[in-house]
Amino acid sequence: MDKTPREAIEFWDRRSAFFPRHDDSPGNYADKVLAQIADHGISFRGKTVLDAGAGTGQFAIKLARLAKSVVALDISEGMLAVCRADAEALGVPNIEYVKSPLTDYLPPSKPDIAFCSMCPALKDDQAKRWLLGSASGAVIYLGFNGYVYPGPMEGLIKLYGVERKLFNSGPDMENWLGAAGQTFARYPLTGNWHTSYPEADGLEWCLTMLKDYGVADPDPKAIKDSLAPFRDKATGRYVFETPYFVDLLIWETKNP
Repeated sequence: MDKTPREAIEFWDRRSAFFPRHDDSPGNYADKVLAQIADHGISFRGKTVLDAGAGTGQFAIKLARLAKSVVALDISEGMLAVCRADAEALGVPNIEYVKSPLTDYLPPSKPDIAFCSMCPALKDDQAKRWLLGSASGAVIYLGFNGYVYPGPMEGLIKLYGVERKLFNSGPDMENWLGAAGQTFARYPLTGNWHTSYPEADGLEWCLTMLKDYGVADPDPKAIKDSLAPFRDKATGRYVFETPYFVDLLIWETKNP
């Protein structure tokens, strides 16, 4: 069953404590994505950018370092708070933070470029049409092409019989764009996401994920048993290496 607007906000507020955030480590995922966008021929220099579903700012901060300005749009104040804190700590001042559902956001003028990464709000025609017309120049979309659960989650999902709905699908967006007569470029991206958590946070992360998937009373012992193979004995942290399969779609808008 789909979440109500309030449930969706609470869902992402809970996830904000464990969500991927800005990363400057060598070879990080966001830099690989931006390098492919640059290879395509799109530059953010001097441009206004909308990051639709910005989350904790994994891309918004990097985009702001390149662009004239960025609007970080998200329904979750928790997500935006993390983005704002990281941007301020890094001295990145040119981000405007907007708490709003995607399709309710009407900027005074269209940004040059719209960027949208893995945003599950794009689950119907209205939202996709909104994205299609959200920029005066180019729209950039990242969606899953298949999904792998990180760390212990695959086993826990099977244990509790949870079914996950994948709204942020690259192939679904490709099919929709094709039906809309929109020409686009597609770049398949693969690699591994690396995440690690202190022991207490690893347990809390699993509990949060399972509760958000509808498991009312997860068993902490079952979670600890599922986490055990991922524990680094030297540091005591839980370390997850998760393969990713992502579609990067880029299209020029047909809007005036």
